[in-house]
Order: sequence, then C-alpha cells, then structure tokens
Amino acid sequence: MHSDESEMREAIRELAAALETMLNLIKADALPTTPEAQRLMRKVMTHLDESSDQISDSAGSGEILSVAGALNRLVISAREQILDDAVAASPMPDHPEM
Repeated sequence: MHSDESEMREAIRELAAALETMLNLIKADALPTTPEAQRLMRKVMTHLDESSDQISDSAGSGEILSVAGALNRLVISAREQILDDAVAASPMPDHPEM
C-alpha cells in the first residue's frame, strides 16, 4: 500500500471516528450543559465548518489527515467534558448498596 493511500485511509478513519462520536452524543441526548462543554462544542462546530472546504479542496492526504486528526481530538475532548459534567451532576449515595 502506498504512503498516500495509507494516509488517506487514516484520515478517513479519523473523520469517521469524530462523526461517530458526535452522532453517539446526539443519540444519547448528551448535551453540553456547562460553559466549558459548550465552549468545546462551539469549537468543534467552528472547526468542522472551517475545515470542510479545506478537506474537499485538499490535494494531499497528509493535509486531510492533520485536519481530521485535529477534529477528532476536539470531538473527544468535548465528549469527555460532557461525560465528566454528567458524572459530576449525578447524585451519588453516601453509602452505596452492596
């Protein structure tokens, strides 16, 4: 397999992972409720909007891979913040049943 083809496959995997994570958050109604989570989701949406033209017009797979990787990292950060916020907001019993 050529290096360009390998990079393109990796870029597509990165994009697919980011989109799958976003879809799973939507399916789970995992909405960003804290300012930090909302900031991260705005950053994700802005990055996705700004990079879509760059991805479609790009000549090199390396450029697509870097954009896709950055988007995936942003989405994962947003997901982790949303999950951390949900855990922090959930009531925890003082003495869990054994």
